[in-house]
Amino acid sequence: MVGVMKTSSDRYSFSFISGALYLKECLAVARLLRQHGDWAGVRDKLIEDNLLRQRSRESSVRLFREIRYRLQELTAKELAYLCDADSQDQRQLLFIAVCLRYRFIREFVLEVLRPKAMASDLQLYPGDIGRFFESKGDAPEVERLKPSSRAKVEQVMIRMLAEGGVLDSAQNQRIARSFPSRALARVVSSGDASRLRFLLLADSDIRELKGRNAE
Repeated sequence: MVGVMKTSSDRYSFSFISGALYLKECLAVARLLRQHGDWAGVRDKLIEDNLLRQRSRESSVRLFREIRYRLQELTAKELAYLCDADSQDQRQLLFIAVCLRYRFIREFVLEVLRPKAMASDLQLYPGDIGRFFESKGDAPEVERLKPSSRAKVEQVMIRMLAEGGVLDSAQNQRIARSFPSRALARVVSSGDASRLRFLLLADSDIRELKGRNAE
């Protein structure tokens, strides 16, 4: 077995429903962080120049906070790699950060998508999502969701899965097993290789990648 990953939160947070992967915005923040070296300087610059293109200061602050939480899940090596990687690697690395940040998405990937992928059952059905929601219904954060909020959670989660490359599209909802580049695998494996599970890799593939990168 690949080692157990460490994650930041035991509570279900649904703050991701305000958007999706935020690729451009995350890159802007990561590159500013590389320049300034501290989060306070990044925050001030983003708000002063409205680099996140929000309608109000309050919206900029909220979006910055959400992006910061995600990027803080990445290691220093992963953050540095994110700034200059190709688009697919950037999306996959940000999706790893999303899974680490949001327990609900993480568990959906590991409990629903990854087992289906391992069994070559590559179509995601509404029933798969419905059963997953039901399995988490005892959690107070899930229980408090109104039907409209639950629908929004599902909509944004599906969009994020597509943007992260584990679904072919939000419309078709076919599971896409996209093998990470060797460069991305090397960066992730230098920290916690079990994070590669979020890209739907089998444990045997993760061990092989980790072995190659140790050579």
